[in-house]
Amino acid sequence: MMKNSSWISTVEFAELAGIHRRVANRICRQISEEKTQVWRGASLEVRTIDGQGGKSGIQYQVKVSSLPMLLQDRLNALQSSPEDVLSIRFGEQAQRERNWKYDVIRPILEHPKHSAGREAEINRLKNTQKLDWNGKHRLLTKSTLYRWVQEFEASGGSVHVLARGVRVDKGKRRVWVSKQFTDHVPLDMEMKKTIHADLKTYVQGLLAGGAQFKQTLVLAAEKLKEICKAYGAVIGDPALIGTVFRVPHAFVQEEMHFKAVYRHNRDRKASEDKAPRIRRTTKNLAPMEIVVMDVHHINVLMTREDGSTATPKLLAFHDIATNRVYWEIVFFEERGGVRNADVIHAFVNMCQDPAFGVPQFLYVDNGSEYGFADDLEDALKLGCKVSAFNGEEDRNRVIRARAYNAAAKHVEGWFRQMNQQYFRHIQGWIDDDRMNPKRPAMGKLPAPFNHGFDAFCDTVRAYVRAYEHMPQKGALKGKSPAMAFKAHVEAGWKATVLDPESLLTVFTRPETRVVEKHSIRVKGGEPWVCDGLLEYHGRKVIVHIPKYHGFSALLVTDEAGNHIGIATRDEAYDVLDARGAKESARRKSLRNKSLTKLAKSVPHIDAGAELVAFGEKQLPVVPNEPDGVISVTGPASDGRALLPVSAIKNSRQERDEELRRRNAEVSRIAEQFFGGRKAS
Repeated sequence: MMKNSSWISTVEFAELAGIHRRVANRICRQISEEKTQVWRGASLEVRTIDGQGGKSGIQYQVKVSSLPMLLQDRLNALQSSPEDVLSIRFGEQAQRERNWKYDVIRPILEHPKHSAGREAEINRLKNTQKLDWNGKHRLLTKSTLYRWVQEFEASGGSVHVLARGVRVDKGKRRVWVSKQFTDHVPLDMEMKKTIHADLKTYVQGLLAGGAQFKQTLVLAAEKLKEICKAYGAVIGDPALIGTVFRVPHAFVQEEMHFKAVYRHNRDRKASEDKAPRIRRTTKNLAPMEIVVMDVHHINVLMTREDGSTATPKLLAFHDIATNRVYWEIVFFEERGGVRNADVIHAFVNMCQDPAFGVPQFLYVDNGSEYGFADDLEDALKLGCKVSAFNGEEDRNRVIRARAYNAAAKHVEGWFRQMNQQYFRHIQGWIDDDRMNPKRPAMGKLPAPFNHGFDAFCDTVRAYVRAYEHMPQKGALKGKSPAMAFKAHVEAGWKATVLDPESLLTVFTRPETRVVEKHSIRVKGGEPWVCDGLLEYHGRKVIVHIPKYHGFSALLVTDEAGNHIGIATRDEAYDVLDARGAKESARRKSLRNKSLTKLAKSVPHIDAGAELVAFGEKQLPVVPNEPDGVISVTGPASDGRALLPVSAIKNSRQERDEELRRRNAEVSRIAEQFFGGRKAS
């Protein structure tokens, strides 16, 4: 493009405006023929010149100053050197300033330079007031008008010079720490720059370590004194020490974002509340496709049997497709927390409810009371609908929540909504702050709910029913949870329910037991029996023992997993209790019938006859001819053979006679001994 020209060709105009050359020619022709005057909000000035090309050798040119300001800025940037471009102010504010000043000096520019007309126009405008681009009155002086005209003409007619230019040192720091520090500390600028950076690092460390704003200001000022002393900087005027080493608020404010480090390390909940979130939608989910499970306090005081008060625990299973919730309440008469057994019981009840059933995915917390959830993988797969394979079947059916991720658990919002909007109407409501509960009167807690546990459950049920029929915004788009569920039911949705006995097997660990007299022994060594064991004649069985709770019945299967029965602890009968005899007869009858049935299931075979027949079928082994014959002569053999010595055989009579003989001998000796002593 022609540098510093007041007019541009249609080719340059097309390139500048980003349009085709033919379009630029048509615009110029229409303006030249006065068919139109305005283009993109600007009144273009177009002239024709003779030259090569164009219709009949006529070419169009557009005056630069009549172009829209955006195109003028673009043209000026293309024609200027990089240094000049950096000094030009762009933007709407700069354009308005340029337009206003150009409108002021336009009448002056219509007269030739050094002409009487220009002088008269300047004299007419001087000392007058006009509303500037900011809406303020501005006094026009003669020197100002001359300066604007001179700058405009010196630039070759560029309106960009009429706006105040950008500072040459824009973006460069001119003050280190503070203006007082920069002006009065006797150190070179490089040293001050180093001190500034070191102090910034110190402030950042303080904030990351948990220092408060005021503390940081004081500690940073003290640190600045120490650094300057180490560099040998001495302030001559003692009166300036307080201002020179004072750290500005802005110096610390710029680094306040480092408090996020302390918050993340010491208050993870607050840090996670500010964590970025992703958007998810539930519009394509079916009921019970994803269920979120959690436990929360109901912020209502209830009276225990001993007169003390406590808050019930609410176990909730939130179906995020419809925002329905299956719930149960646990209330402890003594101190304690929710156990695996409590959650299992609630889960089993939900799986039996035809309005809920078995979820496809279960989203649980990481608490110990949800340890049973890892045993649900196979059970939850039973609730999956048949669909084309897409890799989803390999995904875990139990999803554990990430720590400090309450926002990802939809049920947390439901707990908050119920406690704040519904349960507040129950007698004994104290709100979420346990340290500062709601009080109907100063210094007095609200009266607890004292109508009993069943009445409390009925009250909660009534409020949950009201919640389910309340229209909701968000994913439900004005529908209530009940309406959303009804739409799915009418579309054909059905729950997948499980038999409770079958479901409880997934919360057990299999243990092998040896069957003794058609019974097994579990904890404590007491026998457990069932009719299936009476009819079982194997040696070992598998006993499914619950992992998380006590038991009064146990599922027994054989080693192949086939059902045997539900074993219970064997009952002990009194000695004279007739029921014992009846039970014994019944057991023998069952056993005998099972043996008879077992015998009839196979053909009768005489095992002894089979063995004899087997032996008779075998061919005898014929020995080989003897290798040699050994003969024994009569005379020689007499001295080589020793006849066995016959054993001495004493009859009982002979032993008795020998015993009497010895006793008589002992008596005779004793008599002689004692008799001799008497004679002396």
